[in-house]
Amino acid sequence: MNRFNFQGEHIREQYFEGWYVKTIDSNNDLSIALIPGVAHFSENESFVQYNINYKGQSYSGKITFPREHFSIVGDPQTIALPKFVLNERGVMGSLSDSGNRIVFDLDFGVFTPIKETVYSPSIMGPFEYLKMPCSHDVISMKHSVTGTVFVNGEKVVIENGSGYIEKDRGSTFPSKYVWAQANNFSENNKASLFLSVAQIEKSALDFIGTIAVFHDGIEEHRFATYLGTRVNVEVDYQKNQYTVTLRNPRKKLEVWVRLANEMSLIAPMKNEMDYAIKETVKSDITLKFSNADLEAVHLTTENGAAELVNW
Repeated sequence: MNRFNFQGEHIREQYFEGWYVKTIDSNNDLSIALIPGVAHFSENESFVQYNINYKGQSYSGKITFPREHFSIVGDPQTIALPKFVLNERGVMGSLSDSGNRIVFDLDFGVFTPIKETVYSPSIMGPFEYLKMPCSHDVISMKHSVTGTVFVNGEKVVIENGSGYIEKDRGSTFPSKYVWAQANNFSENNKASLFLSVAQIEKSALDFIGTIAVFHDGIEEHRFATYLGTRVNVEVDYQKNQYTVTLRNPRKKLEVWVRLANEMSLIAPMKNEMDYAIKETVKSDITLKFSNADLEAVHLTTENGAAELVNW
């Protein structure tokens, strides 16, 4: 299965599906996340959200359309909305609301997908075979991005950008979770990180679930509940930061996140597309990866994305 492709074609009730498409261009001090999707709840809508940090200024917004304005065309699949198209080759569009006008035409390079097996056909592992309240897909940990972005009339030419794409689908986001992503590390420009720790509530199941990948540029290192990973999350609300520690038998991943430049987005929660959350696309992330066989790796970035919701 192509994890990029839309999976909700025949689902019409209590369902959302959305793509998270992020581009970093540190040379121009630009971080931009675009989030197209659909929400089959009481208002039955399609949408594009954006979250941008450019030269120290942050912007976010949500443009909403009737559900029928969302379509899938072509092969490979292209997601089409008014003045917005996305596929595995790139994204282009023009988004306008009362506060901002964002125009973009971006081309993607070769994706870095995560490993897939019968046991673990996606980042969800064997939970992929169950109908979960929220299922996650990592489409590309890192790829090159080139093109142009206009932020309220100011042109940005991207020649050496870094891209990331993931996707969520289901009926609701977790009631509490932490999430972080980065692939623009100062010490290793080939490395990438994704992690999520969330409260999982499904029928009789109620537990803290973990999915995470650290790719060192050569090898994927996965941490997950279904692999026996132990997790600890510590939050310092006064300093607006959190730490996640993940342990496998021979590997350990520590991630420090300092939340800054947070902006409002709307998330699906309890069968409605109306829950306000805060997300940053411009935060400091530090990681330490320890492997029993190798020297510890320390990486830092100022261009991380992160969320802390109800933790």
